[in-house]
Amino acid sequence: MIEEVRHVKQASASAASRIRIVRLALGSVFIVTACLLSRVAFGEAAALTQPAVRTVQAPAGCFVPDVAVDSKGVLHMVYAQNRNAWYVRSTDNGATFSRPVQVNSEGDVCFTMGERGPKLSVGGDGVIHVLWANIWYPGVVQSFPNYARSLDGGKTFEKLKLLSSMDAADGLTMAADGAGHVLVFGHSMSPQQNEIPNATWLHIDRSDDNGETFKPAEHVKVSNFGTLACSMCQMRARIGADGNAYLAFRSAERNIRDFYVLKGAATGNQFTAVRVNQDNWELKTCPMCGPELTVAPDGRQICAFMTRNKVYWAVSNAGVTEFALHVATPDNEAGEIYPSAIANRKGEVLFVWQVGPMSTTGTATVKWARYSPDGKFTGQQGTLGTTTSGTKATEFAGSDDNFYIVTTAK
Repeated sequence: MIEEVRHVKQASASAASRIRIVRLALGSVFIVTACLLSRVAFGEAAALTQPAVRTVQAPAGCFVPDVAVDSKGVLHMVYAQNRNAWYVRSTDNGATFSRPVQVNSEGDVCFTMGERGPKLSVGGDGVIHVLWANIWYPGVVQSFPNYARSLDGGKTFEKLKLLSSMDAADGLTMAADGAGHVLVFGHSMSPQQNEIPNATWLHIDRSDDNGETFKPAEHVKVSNFGTLACSMCQMRARIGADGNAYLAFRSAERNIRDFYVLKGAATGNQFTAVRVNQDNWELKTCPMCGPELTVAPDGRQICAFMTRNKVYWAVSNAGVTEFALHVATPDNEAGEIYPSAIANRKGEVLFVWQVGPMSTTGTATVKWARYSPDGKFTGQQGTLGTTTSGTKATEFAGSDDNFYIVTTAK
């Protein structure tokens, strides 16, 4: 067992708490307050407690785990392994998992370049929806969105559905609202355009019967912005606390590779764009690192993104009509990639990212840091170890307000 002791300054100059970080052999990280606040003017001394940051070890050899926590606190996870998609669940925040269930009834599951892999959405009705691409190689136009759902809590999955005839689909993501609406987003070179390099059009496949059937694919309709997306960057769709559908993506309009979040009713195909960052990164190539989008308990949304080879996070207002902050990692070092950020009920934010190459063969270091609700670094950070650069970590906030990082890093 390795121990590392750090000191964190509190709001009062007379108050200090000794924070002990204990790294266990299985990779878990626990943050424990080890002493009491000094007596303050307004009353008796009280114990200072802070939510822990813990790791959940993803299955060995898996790629690109994706997680969701339902309204009952059950953790759902899908991941790619041996060219298949697998589903597991946990009722104890990842301490134990159910037996893996294969999601894809046939075919291969793409999991290349650290972001592609099965994507998960669990509706408020408990139906489990999984989306993936069957194959993806540069220059090979045989990549189609595949979908399967489970109506029995993940014990079995229905036979896969091929959602669209549009080939070369990438950036696949999905959101289900539990009221019968399932929205699948991707981007594809249909129709062909040659004005902007490494840019493809946003598309949507919609279901109004909870995934039983899907309507033909359509171009995404955006009232105030264009719909050219960066050609190989992944995207993230969510259902917001207001019931609307949201899509975070890297734009390619005018070769500016900044981030936007689309907002629209889950019942249709009409969206407005909200800009996340204004770095104005002009680039004619695809950096192959898309955003992550999470919904905070107070309804605001947190978007984590990479620009100019460094990662940041920003947060929306309550109505998700604008984003503020441009929060960097503590070290703000080159080579940062695959970020994600999530908030707990106290408003605290955990930021997770990797440092290493965008590659299928190298290794990367997984790191984390904690921030106050206003984006200030708390002084608490950690390194979880190394993993293949061909995957990425993910995270969730438990019902206990502890933070959990899901990773293969050791």
